[in-house]
Amino acid sequence: ITYDGLTDPLGGSQILPYLRSIAAHPRKVHVLSFEKPERFAAAGTQLAAELAEAGIGWTPLAFSRGGKLAKVWDLARMYYTAVRLTMRHRFGIVHCRSYQAAQVGCLLKRWFGLKVLFDMRGLWVDERVDGGIWQPARAVDRLAFHHYKRIERNLLECADHVVALTDRVVPELRRLAPRMQAEITVIPCCADFTHFKVLQRDALEGVRGDLGIPKDAFVLGYLGSLGTWYCLEEMLDLFIMAAARRPDVHMLLITRDWRPVHAALLEARGGAALLTRLHVRSASREEVPALIGSVDVMLSFIKNAYSKMASSPTKLAEAFACGVPVICNPGIGDVDKQVADLSAGVLVDIANRVALDELSTRLEAVAAMGGHGLRDRAAQMLDLPVASTAYRKIYERMAAT
Repeated sequence: ITYDGLTDPLGGSQILPYLRSIAAHPRKVHVLSFEKPERFAAAGTQLAAELAEAGIGWTPLAFSRGGKLAKVWDLARMYYTAVRLTMRHRFGIVHCRSYQAAQVGCLLKRWFGLKVLFDMRGLWVDERVDGGIWQPARAVDRLAFHHYKRIERNLLECADHVVALTDRVVPELRRLAPRMQAEITVIPCCADFTHFKVLQRDALEGVRGDLGIPKDAFVLGYLGSLGTWYCLEEMLDLFIMAAARRPDVHMLLITRDWRPVHAALLEARGGAALLTRLHVRSASREEVPALIGSVDVMLSFIKNAYSKMASSPTKLAEAFACGVPVICNPGIGDVDKQVADLSAGVLVDIANRVALDELSTRLEAVAAMGGHGLRDRAAQMLDLPVASTAYRKIYERMAAT
């Protein structure tokens, strides 16, 4: 069960690859998801045929828009549909992606005896507060926070097995739910290394030519959303500092979120002259690997908050698969250890302008950490089969008990 849609970008990168790999399990797989109507209209028919060919059942429901009442309506439909499907198919295990799905899973456990795999994905309740979606100063948000913290504890205690994204969060889960009996397996966000590959030099020059970037430029890159968790200002600061030292520095932002207000940020920081060296592209999943492969170093600056101990940025696995090293800020999930163990880049305190400025003088050394060697090292930890094998082992243990 997933409240994310299989036709969403996240569905294509994080859900579908796992589903296809675990479909070989002796028990058949069926998915209940919530699809954005416009995305489902564009891709739903083809995806349904692909899943049917892989032997995966699929019940897509329409994702409702309209605030809190719409979420309540969707949750009610999730309960009803999951119960109906369980009565029809007699499932043995319910794999619940995040909190709303796990609420439904625990009902199925009570009513039908299903075993519950709680695939947490992160500390969802605290993310609402840390990301500013819930404001503790508002009484209704304060009530929601305390209500869902109780639900979180109950879900952890209900689960037969829990999947977390980081080793760092495991002790915290035990603290949050002292009576939890479930085993915890850590599976970081992985990437499909058959999809993300190191770009050869001629292909790299072709992509840069299409983007209007000189073939011999030094390119800083960023992939993903802007705002909430992602520290665009600090990334622009590093770009400005690097460009002040060398005229060949360009920046590529692979995002759908770029707005005039973001260009104004660069101008306000004294970087108006760099707008011609800042390149913004939105991209489909098929286009992303070549764009990642065209950069020298990928940036991942994320707001450091309590809930981020549970986060595993997918963009890092994708960059490593393309042989691209990273510059990150410390304290996000297991990123510190991951970057060190893989010799995959450097960490920098993004609040320290002196440290950022010093780093801007040694970008070539960071870029030298990339290439096929980085890809090979990362594959042992972050290639899709690593996660798929871990999930299959969980299913096998749960089915055997």
